[in-house]
Amino acid sequence: MSQEKYRLKDILPIDFSGATELHVHLGGSVPIYRLWEMGVQRGIRGVGDSYEDFIKLLHRAADKLENLDDYLQVFDTVELIQAGPQAIKDSVVIAINGAYRTGGMIRLAPGGDGGDPEPAFSITQLELRFNPLKRTGAHQTKSGISGLYDVDRIIRAACQAAEESEIAYRGKIKTGFICCFGRDMSWETNKLLAEKISIWRKTQDKVVGIDLAGPESVLKLDNDKDLAKMADLYDLAAGDKLGRTIHVGETPHITIDTFINTINAVKATRVAHPIISAKAYWDKKDSRGLKLLADKNICCELCVKSNLLTKAISDAQEYKRFIDTLDEFGIRYTFSTDSPALQLTTLGNELQFLLDNDAISPEQILRALDTAKEVSFI
Repeated sequence: MSQEKYRLKDILPIDFSGATELHVHLGGSVPIYRLWEMGVQRGIRGVGDSYEDFIKLLHRAADKLENLDDYLQVFDTVELIQAGPQAIKDSVVIAINGAYRTGGMIRLAPGGDGGDPEPAFSITQLELRFNPLKRTGAHQTKSGISGLYDVDRIIRAACQAAEESEIAYRGKIKTGFICCFGRDMSWETNKLLAEKISIWRKTQDKVVGIDLAGPESVLKLDNDKDLAKMADLYDLAAGDKLGRTIHVGETPHITIDTFINTINAVKATRVAHPIISAKAYWDKKDSRGLKLLADKNICCELCVKSNLLTKAISDAQEYKRFIDTLDEFGIRYTFSTDSPALQLTTLGNELQFLLDNDAISPEQILRALDTAKEVSFI
C-alpha cells in the first residue's frame, strides 16, 4: 500500500491524548500578522512602512533562502518586537494557544491561523526555547551590551504566561522553557545568561533546559579552548537539574569531529538537526557520529521543513534516507516545527508531508511521537 494514501489522523491510536513538541523557538511561534500588530503598537522602527513588505521579510520561504545564515536573518527584528516583559508574556500566550489549537492541523489559513476543521491532534506538552537576553532590547553602548528591560523580569513574565495559560486550558497543555545561549553573543554575555539561568532553575520549574542556538558560521567550537568555555557555561546554567540539548551539525561549518567533541563537552542528551552525523556516514563511511548518538542514547530533534528551507536536506527523499539511517543505528528521534508561524506550518502538516512523500511509515511516526513524550525535559 502506498504511504501517500495514509492520513495522519487515521494512523493515530483511538486513545491518542495529544502530542509533545520539543523543538519550537518562541521567535518563530507568533504569527506574522500578530508580530506586525505588536510592532506597530509599540512603535518599533522598521516595522511600520508596509504590511506587505513585512510579511515578505519574515515569511521563511524556500525561494529566498540558501542556508542557515539566511534563515536566521529576520530574528533580530522578531526579538526586538518581543522585547520587554509584556511583549514576552503576550508572545508566550500566543505560542501556547497556537500549539494547542493548530498544532495538529494539516493546513493553515493564509494568515497563519487555523484553517482545518478536523485537526489530527492537539499539542498537549510544549517546550518553547528562547534567549532571554535577546528580549531585553539589548544594544551596544560605550560600556558594553545594555538592555532596556531587566532579564529577570523577562524570564518571570514568560513563566507567568505559561502558568496562566495552563490554568485557562485546565491543565490540558503543559509548557516548559529552554533557555538558549547564542553563538552570536560574546562569552561575557553568555556567562551572564548562564548565571541568570542557574538562579531561576532553583525556584522556577517552568525553566526545564538549556540549548545553544544561532549561526554555526560564527562560533564553531572547533578548538579545545572554546569547547571548555561552553562546557563551563552548560555546567553553570544546568547543574544536575536542567535538560541539555544543543544545535550542532546542521551546516557544513561543523565537521564530524567538532560534532562529536561538542556533544561530549556539554553532555547533551538531545541534539537538534544532527545532519552531519548522517552525511559523514553517507559521504565518507564515517559512522562515528551515528555511533555516538546510539551509544549514549541521545535523541535527535528533527525539524523537517526547517531543514529543507536551510538546504541542510535537499528534498523529501533525502529526508527519508536520513530517518532510515537513524533507524539503522537504533537512534531515537522526534519531529518538531522549529518556527511554525514564520514557515506557515504545523506539526501535523510536517508529519503529513512525510507521509505524502513516502518518506516515513506510520510506525516510524508513532514511535517518534512516543519518544517525544519520553525524552521531554518537562
